[in-house]
Amino acid sequence: MKSIKTAENKCQFLYECGEFFYSKNVIKSEYFFNEALQLSKGKNNTMEGKALLKLGFIEKNRGNLSTSLRYFNKAKDIFKSTNDSVRFASIHFDMGYVYRYKNQKEKELQFYKKGLEFIKEKDEELMGKGYLHLGRYYTRLKKLDSSIYYYDKALEVFKKNNQDDRIYNVYNNVSNTYYRQGKYKKVIDIRTLVLNYAKKENSKLLITVNYHNLAAAYSELGSYNLALKYLDSAIVVAKENNFKIRLSKSYNSLAKLNYMLKNYKKSYKYLEKHKIYSDSIFQSQLSNTIEEVELQNKFKIETKNLQIINQKQAFDKKIYLIIISALLLLGIPMIVLLYRNSINKNKIIEGNLEKEKIKKEVLLEKFKRSEIEVKNLVADNSMRLEFLKQLLTQLKEQRKTYNSVEVKNYIKDLSFKIQQQITTESKLTLLKKKIDSVNDGFDNMLLTVYKELTKTEREVCALLRLNLSVKEIASIRNSSSDAIKVTRYRIRKKMNIPKNQNLEVFIQNLGV
Repeated sequence: MKSIKTAENKCQFLYECGEFFYSKNVIKSEYFFNEALQLSKGKNNTMEGKALLKLGFIEKNRGNLSTSLRYFNKAKDIFKSTNDSVRFASIHFDMGYVYRYKNQKEKELQFYKKGLEFIKEKDEELMGKGYLHLGRYYTRLKKLDSSIYYYDKALEVFKKNNQDDRIYNVYNNVSNTYYRQGKYKKVIDIRTLVLNYAKKENSKLLITVNYHNLAAAYSELGSYNLALKYLDSAIVVAKENNFKIRLSKSYNSLAKLNYMLKNYKKSYKYLEKHKIYSDSIFQSQLSNTIEEVELQNKFKIETKNLQIINQKQAFDKKIYLIIISALLLLGIPMIVLLYRNSINKNKIIEGNLEKEKIKKEVLLEKFKRSEIEVKNLVADNSMRLEFLKQLLTQLKEQRKTYNSVEVKNYIKDLSFKIQQQITTESKLTLLKKKIDSVNDGFDNMLLTVYKELTKTEREVCALLRLNLSVKEIASIRNSSSDAIKVTRYRIRKKMNIPKNQNLEVFIQNLGV
């Protein structure tokens, strides 16, 4: 590295290192692409765009979809400004692929079609890439004739150019069509072929995808032990490379498979792991969405300030022109009148500026409240509740079939724990709606009237206002009953509530 003299050559070296580690070690690859990006900013637009593109792929594979789109959008703008028509067209396919995982079908198709429109047969390989994406799109819509049509067009392009990696990629997707047609043996033949190629090329993502899909095919054929084996392999590879989307999918499949095999305890364990990774992906997207909203609001505020300054400058210029014209045409008496008029108008402008300043402050305050609301959103758990209810019903039915008292007691104990989980999660789902409707403005009132209350004490007040018990509040806040009792005592003391007065009734009677 020290022997490389020019910054341009250093950027190229760092970028090539990132590409070398891309399918071998994601963390090292990300490090080199980031170094190339920092070194090329403002100096080498082409390299900056390429590094942003690669970082977008890494974030996409991790499940950080909003971050991935942010990288892709920056790269797209650079490719457009440098008239790099091939990369500009190509990145539309990549962005469409991200919208696929965000389940935004209209945007996905829109970007695929734009990519094909921009390329206009200038690059055969890229045309093949676009056909491949459209094949996948129509497979998921179950329009299998359309998907096969685009897969054949993609294969024709890739075979013509002897692109083995692309050919196997098409095979990989053709197997999805066979899967939907119920031709599971064909799926296994093709997936095995692609898996061997992926291992040869050491393509970690392709390896874990094919392990997962081989498991799905074997499961459909009733070969459950083989399915479990391939799912375990998929998880090992996904963990090594922090592929959160793949981990979420594989743990979900393991939960369903163990449920079919009546391994309810394992099924529940894997469902919880699936929840951890799916919630992690959701939180990542939520965090990135908040950051995007923050940037948008900051931009709006800065734009508004700039408009106000420009308006004032434009008005001042008009005033000066009027004064000069008046001097030439009407003389000093008219100038005096105009001067007074100018002072009055300046006062009006100052008043308007003050109003705009207040509006800006209100906008900032609204955004802060919106940010708090967004950060407090939780993932919808209706599917998980339904699964737990089905599992509980199945356990109750299974308990009747066993004669062993020990087995019956074990199933009874497990059923009780699952019932507790259902009750808690149902209550948490309803709690969010209650807090939104009941506690609107309540926290602001507490801040104004009882300034000594801490944030924790105000939150407990809000839950007491919903008439929840100490045990329920402790469960919701992941705390002990003793801790909640201590908090209640502090609230009573700070609010000066008499000992003979019920705390819940006092709080519920507070006006907002």
